[in-house]
Amino acid sequence: MDEPEGFLTALQIGDSFFPSGAFAHSSGLETFVADGVVADREDLVRFIESFLIGLVARCDLIFVKLAHASAGVADLATITRLDHLVHAMKLSKELRLASTQMGRQMVQVVKGLYASPLVRQLSRGLEGRELRGHHPVMFGAVCGSVGMEVETTLLTYTYAAVSALVSAGVRLIPLGHSDGQRALHDLKRLMAAVAREAAALGETDIASFAPAIEIRAMQHESLPTRLFKS
Repeated sequence: MDEPEGFLTALQIGDSFFPSGAFAHSSGLETFVADGVVADREDLVRFIESFLIGLVARCDLIFVKLAHASAGVADLATITRLDHLVHAMKLSKELRLASTQMGRQMVQVVKGLYASPLVRQLSRGLEGRELRGHHPVMFGAVCGSVGMEVETTLLTYTYAAVSALVSAGVRLIPLGHSDGQRALHDLKRLMAAVAREAAALGETDIASFAPAIEIRAMQHESLPTRLFKS
């Protein structure tokens, strides 16, 4: 895949129009809004900063990078091991289910676009339940298998995660779309920083710490009314 096509593929996969199911998940944000903790654009930006630093920078993004590298040598065994490892890192049931639902859906969509041997193997692994299908692992593996550069892959994953949360905040708080764009703009420097950092990290650096987000993600299922699955 040449650079222009790789760039367009990144735009396609990272777009909110891509049917990964991300639009149905708030990653605990809905509980924060219901509790009155997140009530405006500034609160939303702070929530997403915590999400990026605590759950993405040294956890999801490293899994994306490692799966991408494994895809480059068609190492399905390592991809499977990473998939099970990230499952152990997701403490909240709702966050685990969101991750597997999005990852599985991504593989099925991409299989119809880029039927590479590895993507077909991932699909068979999901059907046979050898793979759980966690989103960061499937994302990295799929992007690696279609020839996207690792830096582009990391930035695309980061942007897609932030964009989904901004979209959820616009609907929940609610905010105008201009506020949503301002939130995205305010977060660009951090997005670039965490993607750049993850590019230099390895498996021994994997860590996550965002107890407030994980607890409110657990509490989400007990809300009297819910717009999102998580």
